[in-house]
Amino acid sequence: MAVNEEIFVYNRYGKAIERESICGDWLMRFAYGNRFGRLLQASIGSRIIFSRLASAVANRKFSAKYITPFAKRHGIAVEDCAEPIGNYGTFQDFFTRKLRFGARPLAASREAICAPVDGRYLHIGPLPQAGAIPVKGRRLLLGQLLGSETLAEKFTGGSAIVARLAPFDYHRIHFPCDCLPGQCMRLGRKLHGVHPQALRRVGALCANRRFLTRAAADCGEIAIVEVGATFVGSVRQTYVPGVYAKKGAEKGFFALGGSTVILLFERGTLAVDDDISHWSSRSIETYVKMGDTIGGRQSP
Repeated sequence: MAVNEEIFVYNRYGKAIERESICGDWLMRFAYGNRFGRLLQASIGSRIIFSRLASAVANRKFSAKYITPFAKRHGIAVEDCAEPIGNYGTFQDFFTRKLRFGARPLAASREAICAPVDGRYLHIGPLPQAGAIPVKGRRLLLGQLLGSETLAEKFTGGSAIVARLAPFDYHRIHFPCDCLPGQCMRLGRKLHGVHPQALRRVGALCANRRFLTRAAADCGEIAIVEVGATFVGSVRQTYVPGVYAKKGAEKGFFALGGSTVILLFERGTLAVDDDISHWSSRSIETYVKMGDTIGGRQSP
């Protein structure tokens, strides 16, 4: 990928390919597009303390003055927020905002698998025998992502749905289907960006701090992996392990920054939506809002 390469995404709702507006694009391209930037990112930017400092700033009251300009610049639909924009006391409060009831209706079909977040979706499947996942020019090892070769074998031949969030997206995470979730496991320590430059250079999806939750669903076992990124030092889990979760129920949220959610399905359990499948075959992500369908379940 050239340093000045633009990113294009298929917008399901506008039914058109659009150039993505990238928050902090210059910083990501500096950090991963040249040798000096990569050295600084590896030695300073990827450390947890760097993201904690950014989070501390976002939690200060003075940060609230940046909310309205940020929302206007990125076209955030503030009418979807659960609170009036002036009610958020800090930038972090706005970043982790909830939405008003009805802002993200769930797909009506009982068989539908719903988007867990607002984001740009890429389908990868069937997952190869070797467990390597091609994402934006980089081959990632499934065993490394999950922290277990045995678990990786379980999803061989299945599907991966990679949802990339931008800093201006709604950052609450929801369950894609009815399921019984287990305990959440924390993996990794670094916090590289999830900009395509970072994915190509360092394989951020496997290197970053991430959180793995396995869940039993009607269509078989699924794995939900939340990947932190630069400025995202934590993923807060709000669900209760061992308690049945309905489709669309809140699972947790990202605290500040860009991030990624990866869904893994066993072989023959997911029929992905046509538009996501079509554009994924061309390495183009599809923008989908939380609650909208990304596919349908099949019996394993």
